[in-house]
Amino acid sequence: MTAMSDPHTDDSNPTPRKAEDIWAQRRGKNLAILATIMGLAVLFFVVTILRMS
Repeated sequence: MTAMSDPHTDDSNPTPRKAEDIWAQRRGKNLAILATIMGLAVLFFVVTILRMS
């Protein structure tokens, strides 16, 4: 029989335990999405200006 660890008792679970950790992770993800959207907006603006000239 092979030894299998129970996934519910495994200490290598990457999910944060504290509410502060969850909020920090969510904030980081939201900031990355914001940066991506702003970058795309700037890119579309630059492409539009270049095509008009």
